[in-house]
This record gives sequence, C-alpha cells and structure tokens, in this order.
Amino acid sequence: MKKIALILISVVIPLVLFNCKSNVVEPEYLDDAILTSLIESEESLNNFDENFNDGDANPFILEKVQTDLYPIKVGRRVTKIERSFDRNVIGDSAKVTITTKYTGHLIIVGKLTPITPGDTTQRADTIITKPFVETIKRNVTFIRTNPKNDRSHGWKIQSISLPEGSTTVKNIKINKVELLKTGADPIIITSPLDTYFFIGDPKKDFPERKKNDEVTLKVYLTSNSPKEDFVTITYGKRVAGQIYKIKRKLNLISSTQVGDQWEKVYQGTWNIFISHPFGKFHSVINAVTNETIFSIEGSVSSSTWGIPYKVN
Repeated sequence: MKKIALILISVVIPLVLFNCKSNVVEPEYLDDAILTSLIESEESLNNFDENFNDGDANPFILEKVQTDLYPIKVGRRVTKIERSFDRNVIGDSAKVTITTKYTGHLIIVGKLTPITPGDTTQRADTIITKPFVETIKRNVTFIRTNPKNDRSHGWKIQSISLPEGSTTVKNIKINKVELLKTGADPIIITSPLDTYFFIGDPKKDFPERKKNDEVTLKVYLTSNSPKEDFVTITYGKRVAGQIYKIKRKLNLISSTQVGDQWEKVYQGTWNIFISHPFGKFHSVINAVTNETIFSIEGSVSSSTWGIPYKVN
C-alpha cells in the first residue's frame, strides 16, 4: 500500500497562503476578538479542548503491571485555559500560531493494595491529585474572500495544523504517530505543527471514518522510564448532555534502551463505535510517564498530540 506522509513543510504554507491577491479594502488587522470567535465556531477545535479536559477521573482498560499505586480511574480536570496569538497577516491571508496553556489537576482514583489496574468493580481507598501545567501549540491559517460587516470582517479558517505540547516536566516525548485503516493510505505524522488539514478541500480535508471502521494507531515516543508508560487516545464528543466519547489505552509493543532513555512503540486497534455522532471531531493523543500514574510522589510529565477527523 502506498504510504503518504501528510506533512507540509512550514515554508510551503506561507508560499501558498500569501500568494493570494488582495481585493479587500477593509483593514487587514485580525484581532483577538475575531480569532476567538472563529476558533469557538470551529467544531473540531472546540472538541480538542473538550477531550483534553476529562473533567474528572474516568475508567480505562489496562493489563496487569508492577506498581506502587493501583489506579482504577484516571483523568484531567482543567481549571484554567489561557490562549495567546502570534499572527502574521498579509493582505487577505494570515497565519496564526495559537498557544493554549492548560492549568489543572491530574486525578488518580485507586488503591494501595494490589488489584488489576482499571478494574472499576473495586472500591477505591486512595485519591491522588497532581497539579500540572501543559502548553499546546498549533498553527491555523485564515483567508478573507468576502468583505463583510460582521464580527469576523469576512475572515474564515482555511486550515489547521495538528496540535503539539507538553507539561513543564519533560520526561516523555511523542516523536511519531501512524494512523492505519484497511483500504486507505496510512497517515504518518512526524511534525504536527507542519502538518495541515484544509477545511472544505476534499483532497486535503480531515481524515474520514465511518462507524464500525477498524482503526489502528501507533505512537512512537521517547521516555526516561524503563517501565510501561500510560498512553491513551480520547475521541468522540458530548452531545446534548450525552457523552459519546471514549478514552482508550494503547499497549506497549516494543521498548529499546538508547543511552539513558527508552525508545518505545505503543499500539491500539478498535472500531469506531456505532453510537459515535456524525460530524467533525478532534482526537487527543496523550502520553504520560509511568511515575505520573503509578506513583504517589511522581510529578506529571505529559506529551500531547492530536488528530482531527470526520465521521460520515
């Protein structure tokens, strides 16, 4: 099967983006109010925030591991979101780097006596909360094809890069992601901020999936721990008060020591669940060190990427 790497090197985007002719006479400035309005109206971008913020500890599935703390549920509760914009506006085109700072607590509900981690039939005797600050960046391109007297002054989102970020403690780092589906070219990502999907362009739009499609995700990372880390993908959405989203843990399939670190590969295979709503969404791929989840004292060390997708 022919492999395609959906990576547009950063120098290509400005060439395509800023080659548009300008015939709009309104001011070129793209202010924070317009950016915020456009971001809030883009379904997939909002879905990233929702899936990054678990709100509380959630169930997961995990094979037996050697650990000091035996978690039953794990989740992030975000208490503060701060965004800033670094923009480059030329005529009717703009490239904006969005930096989002998430402040909150990682919540681990579990037991200090041995159980199978993730076994929700067990009654927890310990709740651990660990503070974290994680900063996520992504690039978004905008175009203005129609001058209007609305809040956006005719601006609209053209494309979004993938998000990439980490906590202030950096003991783990995602290096590559592969998304595989039978009958489709694999999506291979090595540089999220240089990988763009163009909204509304059939050839460059979000990856499409159908309900019951089988999907395989591989995550390649570097960790400072010889033990198995906690690598998950969260996808789906809350709709009309109902939660149609899932957090799945990936399994470690290889680990190789390189110097004082370990190069690891994690993998998971599953079907898009039948109750998954239709539309545009954003998955969140998160990797945290073993000590983050399975130790009472370990600080939160996290690396996060994401992939938008459509279900039709």
